Amino acid sequence: MEWRCEWCGKPHEENDPPCDNCGHGTYERAVKQVNDEVAPGGSVWVCQDCGREHMRNRPPCKRCGGSDFERRVGPPETDPLDEIGTSWSDVIEAKYVVGYLAVAALLALIVLTTFGFVSLPGIGGDAATAPPAVPDAPGSADTAGGLDLAATEDAYVDVLNELRGAAGGSPLARNATVDEAAAYYNKARVDARYGDGEGPDREALNGFGLACSRPSVVAYEVAYDRTGQSVGDFDDESALATALVESYVERGAPYRGAETGDVGVDIHVGPDGRVFVTHVLC
Repeated sequence: MEWRCEWCGKPHEENDPPCDNCGHGTYERAVKQVNDEVAPGGSVWVCQDCGREHMRNRPPCKRCGGSDFERRVGPPETDPLDEIGTSWSDVIEAKYVVGYLAVAALLALIVLTTFGFVSLPGIGGDAATAPPAVPDAPGSADTAGGLDLAATEDAYVDVLNELRGAAGGSPLARNATVDEAAAYYNKARVDARYGDGEGPDREALNGFGLACSRPSVVAYEVAYDRTGQSVGDFDDESALATALVESYVERGAPYRGAETGDVGVDIHVGPDGRVFVTHVLC
C-alpha cells in the first residue's frame, strides 16, 4: 500500500480520502514495513518470566533463573534493562517500592480531585478543556442558491438513516452538542481552504464533552461546478441532501456504528460554490 490514513494509520491503495476506517480526510505516504520473518537477526529464545533474550534454548535464564523459553523469529528487541544493568528483581527493592507508593498516592489524589472529592487549584472541574471556537469561515453557513442549509442538514440525516436502515444499520438521532463539534470541524476545514486557518484539530473534539469516548468523523467536499451544476440547481433541500449522501456512499465509505446513536451534521458552501460536509457519529 502506498498511502495510509494520517489519523488511524490504515493503509490504502490510492490517495482517495476519507478513510473508510475512521473517516479522516487526509492520507500520507506509507512506509513499507519489513517482514519480520526475513529481517536480519535470525531467531532468539525469550525468557517468558523477564523478557531476556538468549541465543540458545538453554535454561535457566541468565537474569532471573527462569526456565520457560520461547522461540521468536525476527530482529532483536531492545530491552531497556540490558542498557542500565538492572534486573527485574531489582524493582522490588525498598527504594523502588517507596517510589511506587508515591506515584500511587499522586494518581489517587488526581482521581479524587477530578471527580470533585478533593479540591486543588488548577485541577478538577474548573480546569476542564474548553471546546474550541467555531471559526467564522468564508462562504455561506445559512443559505446558498436559495436553499436553507439548516434544513438541508436535517434532510441529510433523514436520507442517511434511510440508507443505513436498508443496509441493516441502526438509526441515528441528531444531537445539538455533536452538531457543534461537527460545525467546528467543518468550518475549520473551510477556513483553512479559503482563509488563514490551520484546519481542525481532531483532539480538540474532546473539549465538547461528547457522550462517546471516540467519535467518528466523516469529512468530505463536493464540487458541483465541475459538472456544470450549482447548489441553486437542486429543486429543494431534500434533493441537495440526497446528492450529498450519495456522494459519500459512492466513495465506498461504510455505514459506521455509533456508541450512543447520536449524529451531528454541518454543511457549508464555500465562496466558489464547493460544498463542505462533515458528520460526526457518537
